[in-house]
Amino acid sequence: MNLNLYTKPLSHEEQKFYLYLESMGKNSFKVSEIDNKRLGLSKDYLYVVINRLEKKGWITGVGKGVYLRLPASTALEGRVYLEDPFEVGLKMYPGYLAFQSALRIHGLSEYEPFTVFVATKNKSETISLLEHYEVKAVKLGKRFTGFKEKGKYNVSTKAKTFFDCFYHPQYAGGYSKVLKSLHLTEEMNWVEMEKYLDEFGSSSLCQKIGYMLSLLHKETEYKLPIDFLEYLKNRIKNKTKLDFALRGGKYIKEWMVVDNIGERKLLSWWYNG
Repeated sequence: MNLNLYTKPLSHEEQKFYLYLESMGKNSFKVSEIDNKRLGLSKDYLYVVINRLEKKGWITGVGKGVYLRLPASTALEGRVYLEDPFEVGLKMYPGYLAFQSALRIHGLSEYEPFTVFVATKNKSETISLLEHYEVKAVKLGKRFTGFKEKGKYNVSTKAKTFFDCFYHPQYAGGYSKVLKSLHLTEEMNWVEMEKYLDEFGSSSLCQKIGYMLSLLHKETEYKLPIDFLEYLKNRIKNKTKLDFALRGGKYIKEWMVVDNIGERKLLSWWYNG
């Protein structure tokens, strides 16, 4: 039986480095994470070894100085394997997992992570990651706050996740998906959410969130603290639209919001099961 091998044999130094990555559980890495002294390699020669391993098909660069270590089974078959796109995204950008990615980490979304959302302080860009993935860095500026360690990831807290998703619904699949995820949330720090709205939220945002939460409560009996709804009502100022890109809609006097998306669409996941 003939095997079609896509990789080339490794030298002693290359084997040593590959086995080091394997023993350390590093399926993705940056050069700065490697202890070259432990390997008995100079920093310059470490780059040479990495370059050779990449040319021989045992590792692959994905950008921003990040490399993937390919498991032997996939390397020998010439396939590229991405075990943890979230980990890779965080190595590519200093920040935290946010929006749809954060919902996934918190167990509040069934969305497959083909786009990894990383909140950054001062950089926005999108980079393709192998064939099926992309990493989207989203600049938050002064809103770059409200995150913690969860397992091996830096990720926004639940309250900050929902604040970010209401602020940028396009990065979470739209308001309907955000409301569906919120409905799955059993524990929510509404005091923390109020803090972000106080510091970063406009009256328009508060009115839109207030209307959607009151709708969620009315139709699904989702429990909301009365004092939080009162806070949102106290932020009412001027008439606003739920989606500024759409025309028409129904005016909701209580919140001074024009619902130009529609109740049936906002809660389609609830009505249609």
